[in-house]
Amino acid sequence: MKFLSDAGGWNWSSVHKEQLASIARATPAAMAGYAVNVLLAAIAFRGLIALPKLVLWTIVAITICAYVGIRSVRGRSNRRRSANSGQSRRRPVRNALLFSIALALPWTALGTIWVGTVGGSEVILVALVVGMAASGSVLLSPIPAAAILYAATILIPLAVKCVFIPLENHLILSALALSFFMFLVGLIASNARVFAERLEAVEKLKDSVAALVSARQETERAAMTDGLTGVANRRAFMARLNMLASDRDQSPEYGVFYIDLDRFKGVNDAFGHAAGDAVLRMAASRIAKVVRDGDLVARLGGDEFAVVAQEICGRATAHVLAGRLVSALCEPIYLEGQRVQIGASIGVSIAFESDAAGDQLLTQADLAMYASKSAGRNSHCIFEADMLSSAEERRAVEQGLRTALAKNELELFFQPIHRLRNESIAGFECLIRWRHPHRGLLPPAQFLSIADEIGLANDIGAWVIEAACAQAAKWPSDIVVGINLSPLQIASDNVALRVERALKSSGLPASRLEIEITETSLLQNDPVTLDQLKRLKEMGVSIALDDFGTGYSSLSYLVSFPLDRIKIDRLFVSQLGLSRESDLIVRSITQLARNINCTVVAEGIETDEQLRKLRALHVGFGQGYLLGRPMPAVEATEFLASGKSKALAQSDY
Repeated sequence: MKFLSDAGGWNWSSVHKEQLASIARATPAAMAGYAVNVLLAAIAFRGLIALPKLVLWTIVAITICAYVGIRSVRGRSNRRRSANSGQSRRRPVRNALLFSIALALPWTALGTIWVGTVGGSEVILVALVVGMAASGSVLLSPIPAAAILYAATILIPLAVKCVFIPLENHLILSALALSFFMFLVGLIASNARVFAERLEAVEKLKDSVAALVSARQETERAAMTDGLTGVANRRAFMARLNMLASDRDQSPEYGVFYIDLDRFKGVNDAFGHAAGDAVLRMAASRIAKVVRDGDLVARLGGDEFAVVAQEICGRATAHVLAGRLVSALCEPIYLEGQRVQIGASIGVSIAFESDAAGDQLLTQADLAMYASKSAGRNSHCIFEADMLSSAEERRAVEQGLRTALAKNELELFFQPIHRLRNESIAGFECLIRWRHPHRGLLPPAQFLSIADEIGLANDIGAWVIEAACAQAAKWPSDIVVGINLSPLQIASDNVALRVERALKSSGLPASRLEIEITETSLLQNDPVTLDQLKRLKEMGVSIALDDFGTGYSSLSYLVSFPLDRIKIDRLFVSQLGLSRESDLIVRSITQLARNINCTVVAEGIETDEQLRKLRALHVGFGQGYLLGRPMPAVEATEFLASGKSKALAQSDY
């Protein structure tokens, strides 16, 4: 019978444990009932059974009952202390078998010794014996072997005894006893299966609940974690800030560090998004190594991180931690065998210095970070109250910029490009300005980065292309105009179409338009960018490489993409005559350009000595304040007509 063994497909270790617990819970009440039945039997058979025998029977039965009850209470305590021991499960089962025999023996004696001797009270005797067999079996049914052993100990001797009593009624009683025993065996077996199945269902339910709880915890963890870097995300960061804000009296000494990675965009453009992701993961790891265990590191988005640091009890502590963070993030990173250095600008807000809390502290740290970036990057700055006014100014710039195009507040300025041999004009570089109604004429450095952030770069770029082409069409046919396009603009899939429309509407030949791009536009090897540049070349538009040598330079694109011009950055021009290395760099760029059939333009010429050096190094073209400052279209037209310089032939430029 499977229900008597450790078979049947159930987890019997769990079944046994629950069986014992079930019996232990019922034993005290059962023993009380057992004692009551013993006393009732003693009263019922007083005068029918010899008093000494009846007293002895009663004492033995009560003693067994008391012993089992006491052992049961003690056993419950012992099982709780040793629940994980295999022996602790086997021993109570063995004890239950022994106790079942002990509890059955008084009723076995009552049935086998005195059945057939008590006259008319025999009905009471049989009822008590059979009733105790049934009730005890129910109590012990969680352990089927104990229940059957208990019933067999009482009923089988009774049946055997009745066989030897030469009365027909006792033969029937013997058969009934055996029949009732078989009924109890079937009932016990059924109960055992139901018990085990119920326990199995409960265990499965527990497992399901545990799985749901685990899944929920994992979901909550994922919802609070940045998937790329593994640190906390903005949601978790704000939750920590809000918790600290609600318990500010108990935890006033903390600070918020807002970290923006410097030069990350250049790395991302030059090496691709996979490399950019690797840099972000490395940055998160470095930040986590610098801060303490109780601090929270989070990635807010893009290349921005933040730290909630505990025990920031003053500016000195904040300066130390911020300095360590900057130093860690300025350490070189090696990508694809190349040494890359990013850096960080960090803004700090200290809780106890301000009435702000929660997201207000984050805003203050953000403002301080922008102040740090404006001060030169790779540095940190602690929030000051006057930074709020700077933020208001920035918001005003954003709002004004959104309507600047519609209000015709944007203007084009043109800086002449000269042939250095005779300083004659070859063309102009187009530069944008914003004539702000309250702040006057603003250079691009004060608003173009904001335009990128608020999504206006392409709209402004389209306007520049149309306006520059329209203006250049009014000038002599040998004057070229150059337009700067950012990597974001050149990566747009409609920039070539915009240029084509502008050329068509203005009537400007494509040969008189030059598009200036930076190295990062080519280094990212974006298919859309390369396709747009190819279409521009097919139209006849010239392509110039701006600020050559200042980015993550690679010579491969100089061969793979046919450029028309290379522009030497003002950084190298400014060091001519002061640095032998700069002289060598300019000479090398000039020779390289000549070898790949490109012309060279030097930017930022401001002194006669620089001009002399560039001529000696055989640089063909140049621009700068020495030769001509940026000027409005009207002045540029007058400059052309003034006769100061004779325009160069188109073939020379």
